[in-house]
Amino acid sequence: MNYLGVDYHKSFSYCTMMDERGKVVKRGQMENSAEGVKGFVNGIDGEVTGVLEATRNWTLMYDWLEEEIEEVKLAHPLKVKAIAEAKVKTDKIDFETLAHLLRCDLLPERMFRQKKQDI
Repeated sequence: MNYLGVDYHKSFSYCTMMDERGKVVKRGQMENSAEGVKGFVNGIDGEVTGVLEATRNWTLMYDWLEEEIEEVKLAHPLKVKAIAEAKVKTDKIDFETLAHLLRCDLLPERMFRQKKQDI
């Protein structure tokens, strides 16, 4: 299993992909498009679960991710901040923190949609 943390911005996103042990297997910027998502996850061996914060315009990125990876989760922004509060808080820390919270099953989720298997 691989875990993808996405920090969604207006035209690009910061992303970290890590394995089950927390080793970063890929990190970088991704263009906010279906092609950008596909390009970032292309070549990753194994299943991928992703997470992004439920902030403005999250629905578009959610849909792009849902097309390319096995599962997408939404993090509750205020609860993530409370858990991951640090002295130095930058966007580059956020997306990696999201991936770690997802990997460790500590993600405070925000539910907006039914999962595919529930439909």
